[in-house]
Amino acid sequence: MAEEMVDVVNEADEVIGSAPRKGIHNAELRHRSAHIFLIDSKGRIWLEKRASTTDTYPGYYSSAAAGHISRGESYLEGAQREALEELGIQGLALERMHTLQASKETSNEFVAFFIARSDEKPRVHEDSLSLHPYSIEEIDGMIARGEKFVPIFLKLFKRYTEDMGR
Repeated sequence: MAEEMVDVVNEADEVIGSAPRKGIHNAELRHRSAHIFLIDSKGRIWLEKRASTTDTYPGYYSSAAAGHISRGESYLEGAQREALEELGIQGLALERMHTLQASKETSNEFVAFFIARSDEKPRVHEDSLSLHPYSIEEIDGMIARGEKFVPIFLKLFKRYTEDMGR
């Protein structure tokens, strides 16, 4: 199987080359990713608990689906691919909310933030320990208790709750 390649981008998020996904963080190259909040009709957000064997943030909570944008993909194409690969839900309607600027805080990733609404139960991906829906209040409590969350998720969750007027 060929190694996954990702676009390398400049500070304006313009493609300037490509590199293997595996070493992109160690090389501190700017690149793209997408995070998807899957929200059910009760307003609960599905959270992934990452497996202890994942490359980054093992055992942390994160967005239901997230991943790098592959070489030549748009943010939407990459998000759709990640949603299908990680959640097993075909044809999710994704709404793009924001894009975080690449920085040390985002591991040099421009992060496109999408939400999807569905009551279809997602499947647990091989890189996940679990996948479970939580209310905003439950997530607030988990954060207050010091549960471990991927830093990008915390930034996106803050933006999401601000957008909702909280």
